[in-house]
Amino acid sequence: EYCDSGTLEEVSRIGLPEVMIQQYTSQIVAAVSVLHQKGIVHRDIKGGNIFLTSNGLLKIGDFGSAVRLLDRSQTLPGEIASHTGITAAYTAPEVINSNVEMGYGRAADVWSIGCVVIEMAAGKRPWHDHEPFQIMYKVGMGCKPIIPTSLSSDGKDFVERCIEISPTERWTTSDLQTHPFIKVAHLTSAS
Repeated sequence: EYCDSGTLEEVSRIGLPEVMIQQYTSQIVAAVSVLHQKGIVHRDIKGGNIFLTSNGLLKIGDFGSAVRLLDRSQTLPGEIASHTGITAAYTAPEVINSNVEMGYGRAADVWSIGCVVIEMAAGKRPWHDHEPFQIMYKVGMGCKPIIPTSLSSDGKDFVERCIEISPTERWTTSDLQTHPFIKVAHLTSAS
């Protein structure tokens, strides 16, 4: 499908107003939730892979790194044992630290959603002043990206739920859809 308004990365370069971040985040979470319900883990969610239409709809693209899970009911680490095509600034700790026994799963996409919210608020990707290997080291050691102070308390809490270091503590996309940060967007777009 043709998306004539570029990528979320391009429109986020100056930072977006929070109400727009809420609306976009609501769409992203809904789209990723559908993928997860179908047993698909995208594995490369970032502003550059989210496309915009002229009427304000977002479309997730670039499924080159996506995988389909054999067991759709499993949602915790261990769903996927390998990783390719990752973008360090959006990569969850369990992906960086994964091995054949532990692996990772859908929670890695949720980490990436939190990083996209940071990108929209800050106008630049998380860890923008670090090289990929530095990012992987920091995240692998349990460091989180900085949450912009411009976000409201609900926005900051939403991001915190996404970037929990432990994937078992991280909210799922279903959980995120109940968060006040997203619910406000539903009310705004319904009016």
